Amino acid sequence: MSQKMRWTSVLPFALTILLGAFLVFQVQPVFSNSVLPWFGGSPAVWTTCMLFFQVVLFGGYLYAHLLSSRLEPRTQVIVHSLLLVAAFLTLPIEPDAAWKPSGGESPLLYLLSLLTINVGLPYFVLSSTGPLVQSWLSYRKPDKSVYRLFALSNIGSLVALLSYPFLFEPMLSLSNQSWFWSVGFGVFAVCQIVLLAGLWRTSKPQLADATGDETIPEPTRGHLQAWLLLPAFASVMLLAITNHVCQDVAVIPFLWVLPLSIYLLSFIISFDRPAWYRPKLFAAICLGMMFLWTWADAINPDHWLPLEILYNMAILFIVCMLCHGEVARIKPHTRYLTKYYLFLSAGGAVGGLIVALICPLLFNSFVEYSAGMLITFVMALLMLLAHRSWTSIDFNLDVVRRLKWAGVGVVVLATLMGARQNRQGLADNNRNFFGMVRVMQYDNGRGMVHGNTLHGSQLQEPNHRIATSYFGRESGIGRTLRYKAGQGPMHVCTCGLGVGTMATYGRTGDRFEFIEINPVVEDFAREYFTFLEDSAADVTVHIGDGRLVLERSPEKFDIVAIDVFSSDAVPAHLLTVEAMQLYRNRVKEDGLIAVNVINRHLDIARQVHRLAREIGWHSREIRAEADLEKAMFQSQWVVIARDADVFADPAFGETRTPDAARIDATPAWTDQFHNLFSLLKF
Repeated sequence: MSQKMRWTSVLPFALTILLGAFLVFQVQPVFSNSVLPWFGGSPAVWTTCMLFFQVVLFGGYLYAHLLSSRLEPRTQVIVHSLLLVAAFLTLPIEPDAAWKPSGGESPLLYLLSLLTINVGLPYFVLSSTGPLVQSWLSYRKPDKSVYRLFALSNIGSLVALLSYPFLFEPMLSLSNQSWFWSVGFGVFAVCQIVLLAGLWRTSKPQLADATGDETIPEPTRGHLQAWLLLPAFASVMLLAITNHVCQDVAVIPFLWVLPLSIYLLSFIISFDRPAWYRPKLFAAICLGMMFLWTWADAINPDHWLPLEILYNMAILFIVCMLCHGEVARIKPHTRYLTKYYLFLSAGGAVGGLIVALICPLLFNSFVEYSAGMLITFVMALLMLLAHRSWTSIDFNLDVVRRLKWAGVGVVVLATLMGARQNRQGLADNNRNFFGMVRVMQYDNGRGMVHGNTLHGSQLQEPNHRIATSYFGRESGIGRTLRYKAGQGPMHVCTCGLGVGTMATYGRTGDRFEFIEINPVVEDFAREYFTFLEDSAADVTVHIGDGRLVLERSPEKFDIVAIDVFSSDAVPAHLLTVEAMQLYRNRVKEDGLIAVNVINRHLDIARQVHRLAREIGWHSREIRAEADLEKAMFQSQWVVIARDADVFADPAFGETRTPDAARIDATPAWTDQFHNLFSLLKF
């Protein structure tokens, strides 16, 4: 057969794997964005979805292994064709509104059930594509070059990852994304049918001729352990570094794309360019970077942000190259191809389970990051000692055997040291589905921190009843509350509790209702802060997503305040035309809507002004300067009213009218379409 014919014969397999991998990584953000509003826009939605997809990926690889190893080709065709048809009948993947949670469910279990019912079967079929199609190709081409298609699979995944936030999300509504993905699945099904037709013509004698009669060594126990543990550790470090960088280092939109791209890139290099894998060199660089960073940290703990991000990404790349490069080096004969991929996927699922389920249950902090860094140090040291030369990948297993107990000791020490967090100034902390919340003790009071965002503070007595942070008397919400207080008793609803600072404005006869999605926030607000207890108003806290609770509420309020946009994850479903219409319907005829628009990276104010215009109301921006002695931060609120004459009242003081040209250039977000790029501050 000519080289051209060989290339042509491989092309259908390559295209099927490429398209399947693209769809696998596209379905994750498409479906996640659809259900994100139902869970308050929590970053944990992404972590839980990733856990689900990793576990189902393992299920798909297990199915591929059993199908290819236990059944004859024609039986494989029948079974997989039926599964393909069943998956196609479940499309489209967009969940129905009837699936919205009522608020009393366990968010983790409910989200997992949503994923299983709405997207489980199509994803299961897609997840089996890589090993299954490679095993079919190995019937004709039984040499190890088949493994290069795994690199192609990761290229498809990387393209999907990068194209979604920069191409598909800005251009297509969620419904159109779902339909686009469903059409892509249809094309994928056609590609698989073509391969299945060829597989139908493959007979048992052909398989015997393809594999030959030579003795093929079976994978050893050490191989199986390496195939499982190395991908597991790479997965742990991917999630641990992503959580650390995106929540504790830099709260920047789309930053999560960078570590995941590095993770995929390491697979591409390891399987398509194995000559680039130089373990001794990578290990030496890793150790050198860790020593330099420790030295720099001791001199100046306040790092330059881009440098800290770069350091973490470099460590992640080296860890992934050492783990994935090593498993690529010891890949087996194609006879054991599906077993090999089964163990690799199991490792990824184990890593996801450790970070998403086990660590949150056992620890109140991100212990997996500090422990993972110390384990990385041990692994790099062993790699440096065990590899024979700088250019060779020959491995001296005796070195590892001699040092294994020392390595185990350091790993245990790493876990214990990671569990012992720095408690200086820490009064309490708790980690759950919605992230880690800490109560910090300061010289003049306390504050509540979520990730690296301060969500409120309270001064010590006798100043403990002074409204602090973004809620001072001269802030937008402070002026709005004072304006309404002059008209009689107030009924106020606030999305976002924080430490309950706004309750300090409550008087006898007033009613203040707070909506908070994280029950830990309420627990801490009542235990460590006294704003709720000291308030003279009737104070109620509702646990649930702000929009879902408001939709079920029959009340009409004097003020609806939205204070949810200053943190790391912007709940975009609270910043859409439909959401603003809901707020308008929940205030009285002369009621007001107030939105805290302070955010380090997004110009939230532009979108709020545009949404006010969409509902035919008037908006003004109110800014207040910081007064750190009184724990007052620089604040920025947008207040929205039906009648523009409201803002002439002296209680509002100086307000800013929005720039009409800038508002015209800002696209109004809807439940079907929102684009964070349109609000990025440059």
